[in-house]
Amino acid sequence: MSYFKQFPKIEYDFNRSGSINKMVDIFRSVRPLQTFLDSFTGYSTYNVQNGERPDIVSHNIYGRSDFYWTFFVINEFLHEGYKAWPLSQEALYDYINKEYSGKVIEVNPTMIGPVEARTQIDSIAGKFKIGETITGQTTGATGRLVKKNTDMHQLILKDVTGAFQGNMHEPNGVQEAVKGGTSSDLVNTFRVYNYADAPYYYYSEFDGARKPVANALHITGGVASSDLAFSTYREKEYEKNDVRSKIRYININRIEEFMDEFERLINV
Repeated sequence: MSYFKQFPKIEYDFNRSGSINKMVDIFRSVRPLQTFLDSFTGYSTYNVQNGERPDIVSHNIYGRSDFYWTFFVINEFLHEGYKAWPLSQEALYDYINKEYSGKVIEVNPTMIGPVEARTQIDSIAGKFKIGETITGQTTGATGRLVKKNTDMHQLILKDVTGAFQGNMHEPNGVQEAVKGGTSSDLVNTFRVYNYADAPYYYYSEFDGARKPVANALHITGGVASSDLAFSTYREKEYEKNDVRSKIRYININRIEEFMDEFERLINV
């Protein structure tokens, strides 16, 4: 593996905890030809356990830590680099709390008026400006708009002060108008969530399988009209981390063959 010394090293915080590790940066080198990876058959699957770093997994499989780089070559999602390595449960919890801090205001676009002259109210399409302050007209609560998810009818806010009103899915629910400080756009709240626990997508369940549905189906005229469930942004991150915890690795009896071919390809 002397040829590997030519690769530069980078500092990386695996668990985003402030603990820095120096790792070989294979991503500055030419990757092996995709046809080689597609044709190579000596793979097995490993379930990364909570908190295991790439070098630890390499030691568990091969008895030495310096084969960790092969995981980043043969697993497509790891081509993103070390940031794509599965987080420990503790690090994932901290990441979600930081990345998904803030609130989500969900609105309920509704068509009103006679058929020949219907008007849509409470739609966020074409309204509000990213970065502007959104203010509750009843509570005085404020938040900085960082994202609009028009498919889910959501205004995503950070730096929130106060508590917006919005629980129209419940009996005797309340709502309030919210207004953009720059755009002066105005909509009524329908539901208010902590960002991490807001709907990421809605689904119906049939024979144990989830079938995503258009979220507009779950509301009719401001009243919950079905028992559709939803998956949250928090659940999305846990599911993604679970998927990434299942990695391919090269069978130990073929690792030397793989390294020889990889070295040949990157030195072509």
